[in-house]
Amino acid sequence: MPTENKPADPFGPNGRTFHIHMSVRGAIRDFSKRQLKGMFNFEGGRPCTADEAKDHLLECLAQGKEVMPFGPPCEGFDFASNGCPGHDIPPPAVNAHDLVSME
Repeated sequence: MPTENKPADPFGPNGRTFHIHMSVRGAIRDFSKRQLKGMFNFEGGRPCTADEAKDHLLECLAQGKEVMPFGPPCEGFDFASNGCPGHDIPPPAVNAHDLVSME
């Protein structure tokens, strides 16, 4: 019977978090005016119009931003291509009282 080859876990032993992002070009190409309306808010809280959202997305492309995060950008976010690089989930803290002595 052949031995089973198990590949290394690509998400690490404790998992990995990836934050979602949106393609700027895809949003310009595929979103309807209804979807663009209110996509962004101004500092005062006023939602943008569809034309204002499209202008903002075009400005992002002019700045070299191909993707945008949903929410604030995470550490290491790559606006030029891949978005979130992924973040290892830290191992759970071990409480000294949970340790069992093998002696």
